[in-house]
Amino acid sequence: MSETPAPRAATSRPEQSDPVSVIFRLVWGYTTSAITHTAFELGLPDLLENGPRSADELAEETRAHRASLHRLLRAMSALGITHETENGDFALTEAGTLLQTKAAGSMDAMARLLVHESMWRPWQGLTESVRTGEPVFEGQFGMDYWAYMKQHPEVSSLFNAAMGNASQAVGTAVSAAYDFTRFRTVVDVGGGNGTLLTTLLQATPELRGIVFDSPSGVAQTEDRLVAAGVGDRCEAKAGNFLEALPEGGDLYVFKSVIHDWDDERATTILRNCRRVLPAEGRVLIIEPVIPEAVTVFPADPFPYLNDLNMMVSLRGKERTQSEYEALLAAAGFRLQGIRPVSGPERVFLIEAVPAS
Repeated sequence: MSETPAPRAATSRPEQSDPVSVIFRLVWGYTTSAITHTAFELGLPDLLENGPRSADELAEETRAHRASLHRLLRAMSALGITHETENGDFALTEAGTLLQTKAAGSMDAMARLLVHESMWRPWQGLTESVRTGEPVFEGQFGMDYWAYMKQHPEVSSLFNAAMGNASQAVGTAVSAAYDFTRFRTVVDVGGGNGTLLTTLLQATPELRGIVFDSPSGVAQTEDRLVAAGVGDRCEAKAGNFLEALPEGGDLYVFKSVIHDWDDERATTILRNCRRVLPAEGRVLIIEPVIPEAVTVFPADPFPYLNDLNMMVSLRGKERTQSEYEALLAAAGFRLQGIRPVSGPERVFLIEAVPAS
């Protein structure tokens, strides 16, 4: 697995063809989330499941003000969620269908999570987080993020479904990019409802697996594994990865787990993995890797926005290659290789082996 070197920054200021429009897009950014949130509140994506419908029909079903709903649908069309037909009806675009609950490749749960109060409200305290270096979530909600999830099982369920959405989108690409046939048993740490591991097992018939997550995280995992036809090769185990990991794997996968935690706790998780990993075993971290410096303009903002999201809500962060190397070394591992995976999540495969 070859390494992708981290680039350095360019010294000249990049040119912008329309800097005024750049600023307008920045300061109006919150409006698109509000539009998406309202579309969910009214149930519009699922109401448009069977094809174009008029604003009159939709207003009646949603008990909305007809003219105001028409204006919302028009804005959704401008954003590429819907499109207006020749006779004035509205239908979902290809992207819009991903907001439907049951659509193939649905991103419904992820989108709902990202426009939920527990996600957007901490961003109102970004200035405080920048000044103090501390997340503001606890001050706003009276508890940290993970305690909030325990207190609000409906949000926890949405979170797990959202992680499933993300894993479904990237699972096929990961299966194609990494040789899983070398291993006997893969342990998906923080694997939630088993979406990622299901994809890996379906692509590698001889592979066995363990989904490891909190009790709430794996509450419905067994049923999903059976429904996917891999129940005879996979089991779900509940526990706390800050305390211990299950034995029995020769590959431990961490997708969207390590970046949730600060360096101290991330090191604890990886050390727990080191204790149970056999000498010939491997660790595969699937997460964004941000460049050492921003060299491309305009840069893909996703990893940087997610990094700030970690800052205001958790104590985690997105890391550079050198930061991952240091983190792995502190836990008794050596970085073996790192490379990007094609797909919407902009993740990398970060492979590590026990340090000699």
